Amino acid sequence: MVKVQQVMAHYAQVIDALITTTERLTGELNGDYELLKNALATDTTADISNDQWTSIKANFDQGVASYQASLATVKAVRPPAKALGIHHLLLAAYADYVAGCAQMAASVDATAHRIDAAAFTAAEKQQDDSSLALNKQIARIAQILR
Repeated sequence: MVKVQQVMAHYAQVIDALITTTERLTGELNGDYELLKNALATDTTADISNDQWTSIKANFDQGVASYQASLATVKAVRPPAKALGIHHLLLAAYADYVAGCAQMAASVDATAHRIDAAAFTAAEKQQDDSSLALNKQIARIAQILR
């Protein structure tokens, strides 16, 4: 295999792992997210048990750590020359997504059994916006890697 093909193949594997990991983590964290979002919407955060608060906070913090590890892996990969510009846009979108996840995790105070609703909502919007940008760049990279 030619060096350029090796770079492209390795890059494709890293991007595929990023997508797979992000989808898996999002799926794993969705139940906790939905519980908190519903509790905020219905003003029922007091109904969340201490064990649930502890579990949600631990899950969110572990999710953020996993997202950060994925971000570090993508930062370290060498993109093919023709994907360099798109790679920088992908990195910016994913870094913004990870920051939104960290902001959401920080909005949960498991000890006080509170959610900073403004921070939670802002983090949700940041994640939604950066997901759209991320998906756009992934689609563009997929076109290049064909």
